[in-house]
Amino acid sequence: MRRSKILAALLLAGSVQAAAEDPRLYPGQLRLLELDWAQLREIVPGAVYMRHWFGSDQSTALFRFPPAAASAAPATLAFHSHGTELAVQVAGDSEIVDERGRRYPLREGDVVLVKANVRHTGTFGSTENRILSVVTPARPEYPPEDGAAYFPGHGQPAAKAAPPRTDYTGPTVRTLFNLGTVEPTLLSYAGGGVAFRHWHGDDVSVAVTRLRADGSGHVAAAHAVHGEELAWVVRGQMRYTLTGGAQVTAGAGQAVVLPPYRAHSAQCLAGDCLIVSWHGPRRDEWGAPGSLPPLRFVTTGAGAVAAPVKIQCPCESSTAGTGAGGDQR
Repeated sequence: MRRSKILAALLLAGSVQAAAEDPRLYPGQLRLLELDWAQLREIVPGAVYMRHWFGSDQSTALFRFPPAAASAAPATLAFHSHGTELAVQVAGDSEIVDERGRRYPLREGDVVLVKANVRHTGTFGSTENRILSVVTPARPEYPPEDGAAYFPGHGQPAAKAAPPRTDYTGPTVRTLFNLGTVEPTLLSYAGGGVAFRHWHGDDVSVAVTRLRADGSGHVAAAHAVHGEELAWVVRGQMRYTLTGGAQVTAGAGQAVVLPPYRAHSAQCLAGDCLIVSWHGPRRDEWGAPGSLPPLRFVTTGAGAVAAPVKIQCPCESSTAGTGAGGDQR
């Protein structure tokens, strides 16, 4: 345990130092992202509206594309590359095309992972497109949040894009699930208050969690310590609290950036909550996709954070068994 604490502290110190060198980032901060589609900025006149935010090591962005037929200047997305991307097709339909010409159609509700450093472009359907995107590491061409955002192919990037990928084993884009059909596939814990499912990418993990207030057997408990998390509230209202400090409450359509290696608790304040979460680095302690990790840190209960916190870091591949009221997610 002592070795794990030391390694986790070193990882956190390195992450904060690296982030501190990039003035765009918000290292170690608990942040509430409003994700208001009405407040996006016009990037390409009449064709692309977007806004972006930063965490400790990732950038989150919203994109809105008006219907192509009604746009006076249809958006042309240039080939570009960046780190691993989680993309949610919130509305409409689109298509991702990689530099080898492979095409990946996305329909409304699809949640996909795009491999890191693969040069790709995209096309957008005739209806309005709305896309939520999380990329790690943070996209180098994005300016600070108050700057003029950049859309590949329109204007000059602030930094060079990631180098092209040479390893094309497997698909460039992998559809993980669809928001409209994922809930029946979630695995439920005893008591019925929490259901969960997760997927792994090369260097990130994605999870869907459903919390129900009428479930039993859950108490508020601190998460085990892990890397950065972005939690997007699809339904309900969630309260996130850092141990000994900051707290935010997010409603449906909002997102919360949870800083890396900081213990925190999560509480559903509504009768029913559904959350899609992105985690970097990958949460290997969850085990293989399709398995159900022990329950410790997602809760529908109330009360102070009291459970002991077990440090988890990318260097630790195994975890101890659960204790009373405990889990390791």
